[in-house]
Amino acid sequence: MTLQDPRLIDPVREFPGDATVVMQTVWPNLIVQQQSNALAVRQIVPLDAQNFDLAWTVFAYADDPPELRERRMRQANLFGPAGLVSIDDSEAMLLSQAGIANNDERDCVVELGGREVADAATMVTETLIRGMYRHYRAVMGL
Repeated sequence: MTLQDPRLIDPVREFPGDATVVMQTVWPNLIVQQQSNALAVRQIVPLDAQNFDLAWTVFAYADDPPELRERRMRQANLFGPAGLVSIDDSEAMLLSQAGIANNDERDCVVELGGREVADAATMVTETLIRGMYRHYRAVMGL
């Protein structure tokens, strides 16, 4: 399979380093990300116990040249509500919610590879997420 328009995945280096995908979870429901040259904020907005909205804000710099702004908009098709890459995020959230639904009389725990928060030899681990949620629960008094 090949893309009809390979510009979709043709990033231009704007920052030092090799990374073209960077995601920073600011709070459990707020993520700031760079996907190639596209810049965005993703926010999960709970509506009730069974429903949520996934809000995307895609942005650019005021002094971006027109060709970079167009590149950012094109690459934004990789994520968002109908994103070619991140459509599975919404599906994963729906499956997680369905897995704990109808358990009103019990506490539900979704474990992502354990419970420890410790140093790891790699960043390909759920330890950072567990650490963030440990802090979140402490701040929220849970």
